[in-house]
This record gives sequence, structure tokens and C-alpha cells, in this order.
Amino acid sequence: MNVPAEDATRVSVESLRSFLIELFGKVAIPDEHAELVADLLIDTDLRGVVSHGVMQVERYVRGWQEGTCNRTPEIEILKEGPATAALNGDGGLGYIVATRAMEMAIERAESIGVGVVTTTYHDHVGSTGKYVRMALRRGLIGVGLSGRNAATSYSRQATIDGSIQGSPPFCVGMPSGPDQPPFMLDMSTKIPWEEDVFARMPEVYLKAIGISHIANILSGTLGGQMQPRFDRDQIAFSGANQSGFFMALQIDRFVDPAAFLGDMDHLMAEISQMRPLPGFDRADLPGGPEWRREKAFREDGIPLHPQAQEQMEGLAREYQVKVPW
Repeated sequence: MNVPAEDATRVSVESLRSFLIELFGKVAIPDEHAELVADLLIDTDLRGVVSHGVMQVERYVRGWQEGTCNRTPEIEILKEGPATAALNGDGGLGYIVATRAMEMAIERAESIGVGVVTTTYHDHVGSTGKYVRMALRRGLIGVGLSGRNAATSYSRQATIDGSIQGSPPFCVGMPSGPDQPPFMLDMSTKIPWEEDVFARMPEVYLKAIGISHIANILSGTLGGQMQPRFDRDQIAFSGANQSGFFMALQIDRFVDPAAFLGDMDHLMAEISQMRPLPGFDRADLPGGPEWRREKAFREDGIPLHPQAQEQMEGLAREYQVKVPW
């Protein structure tokens, strides 16, 4: 899914943004939310993360239509300290509260060196990379996770692979200089089960299961999703069953930023000259291919996955919005 089709319809960033804002306005969410969601979806598609870009538009529209997601959430600060905060997303789309969470983490990191903010009671945050890139743009290290608290019960007949709820996203980003891509590990953590793969490499699954639970614990459990107020069986907006964890670190509290960026530049440049892995045409650390895609897509247009294009055309007819392609 996350490989853009070569023959896909391409649309400019400006045209796609205008279309999405108009569509979301017809659904009747606040203008500032429509603009934010449109910008973050485009930010994701520019990286080539097809599964979490405009492919999600219909899902979000239906959630607002059906009342499983709050159209007009009011963010609440549950707890707050010099370096930390915990936020309630009020049943809205996770994009709204997650953006505020990373903004608060960045403010704290720029003030005292580190900021950590949790979120709870919200719908999908999409890929967590878009929030981490907010920190990278300020020269900070960023971390973004999303997940759920422990389930009410677990099947005794299932293996621990069945203990993972969803596929928790996990992202860590480190800035580099302007001529090299930032290091950015932006991934889902659950690996589809294949018996023969497990038989050959059980450690791959065990590591993935551990990472998935880190995301769920730091997001759902630390975020307080298990509290009666946010009980997933009792909440007013049933789609708002997710939580998040967002952190920003100021580099100059540890090392001279110029030295850090110089070492990152050296790392990314040197590795790009190494022999590619089998099946790849170049050597890259995480973040490199997406960095190049973003540059190309800004210039040539975002390639729309056929499924996403079909879904948005259906919504355009439903809400009488003209498509820009």
C-alpha cells in the first residue's frame, strides 16, 4: 500500500488542500480544524505514506457523519507540569489534540530542554510521523506513539501475538543538516502473522510485540485511558478509543547542536554510499526515501492512489464539491 503508483493521477498540493478544506467544511467541522486536517493529510501523502494520507478521508467523514467522532472537540488539560502535560481530546479526531500535544511538548523543550505530553479520548491520529516532523522543523528530536490501554480481557486460547490491539504507530525523528534527510523511523509495529516466518525468525515477532506494547503502555496506560471517565465501553463518541504520547528534546541541553547535525550529516551521507540491500537500488536509513519523495511530489504533484481517488470522488458527488483533477 505505501508504494505510490507510477501511473496515479497527480494533483498539486494547493489544489488538493483547497478541495479537502471545502469538503470538510461541508461536513461542518470548524474551519481551523478543516485546515489542520487537510494540511496533515497532505503532509503524510507528500512522504508517500499512502495508507495514512487522503486514503483516510472517507473514514473521517463517516465518523463525523455517524457521530462516532466529535465534530467540535474542546481540548482539556487534565494535568500539567513544567515538562509534562496530559490532554483530553474530547472525542474528536486525534489530529486536533495530537497537534496541540506536540506544540506543548515543543514549547517545553525549547524552554527547559524536554517536553512530554500524553493524549486520550480521541479518534485516529493517523501516522505519528507528521507530529514528529513538527519537532524536526524546530531543530528538536521528536517522538510520537499512539495506542490503547490494556483490554478488559484477553483470550486464554490466543498467543501473545493476539494481545496487540490494532497496530500501534511508533515514530522517532532526529534532525540533520539541510542537505541530508533527517533520520526518521516512522512505522506500524504489528507484523502480520506467518507461521513459517515465525519458525525461522521468532525474534522478529517478539521484538515487534514488545515495541507494540511500549506504544500502547506509554499512550493508553500512561495517558489514563483506563480511568472510568474514558472507559471505551462508556464513552459518548465510540470512535474515540485511542491515546497518544508525544515528546520533544532540545539538543543543546546535551551537546553542541552544530556538532550533532554535523555527525548526523556524516552518518546519512556515508550510509547512502554503501552497497544497497538485496532488492533495493540504493542504501538508506529510515527517512531518506520519504525525504526525496516529498521534494519530488511538491514539484510534480501528489499521486493519488486509485482507491483514495474513487472514495474522494464519491464524497465530492455527495457533498457537491468539484474535484481538482
